[in-house]
Amino acid sequence: MNYKIILIIIFIIIISLGYYHYIHLDSVIYIDDFLNKQDYSELLNHIHNLQDLKPNNNGLLSKKLNDQNIYDMFYNKQNLNKISNLVGKKVYQSKIPIEYRIYNKSQGMFWHTDVLLYEIPQYEIVYTLNNTSDSETEYIDHWGMKHNVWTKPNSLMIVKADSYKHGVKPVTKGTREILKMIYTPTHTINETNKMAYNQALN
Repeated sequence: MNYKIILIIIFIIIISLGYYHYIHLDSVIYIDDFLNKQDYSELLNHIHNLQDLKPNNNGLLSKKLNDQNIYDMFYNKQNLNKISNLVGKKVYQSKIPIEYRIYNKSQGMFWHTDVLLYEIPQYEIVYTLNNTSDSETEYIDHWGMKHNVWTKPNSLMIVKADSYKHGVKPVTKGTREILKMIYTPTHTINETNKMAYNQALN
């Protein structure tokens, strides 16, 4: 085969692999120390005054939040810009409420991909408040490699909807406290999954 043709084929393969990697860069992003120390301390005070947590059969206590102070921490202009820069596109606050969850001994979360709630994939956020558990978040990337992450307090994990398959290992000791929220590039709802959207809304 002609030497130049071989070089062109190699170049095309490299470019294709690079592009394939590039389009998945926003699928899962993990960052430490998302909030500054003052906001983190204030957030803990707000959270630990919560009452009426609802239990389920998976060792989970949860509550949809309506404290505007908490929403202002995560959806202020600075943090909207921070998330937008991380994912590479402008995002907005979702109408779906922030949910507080405490995992004591639980079965974890089975492997899944997040449902596409909007016309453009939303970013599902897990913000870790405290974590003394042995539970880890697992995901499989676009190369088929499995990753395990123990999420630190004040860390943020971003997972793009309809992308990587992920799950959470069971909690067998300790406690894991998180906030679950959504940032979205659009407010146009995916009509195919409107029922799932309405369930998340309420």
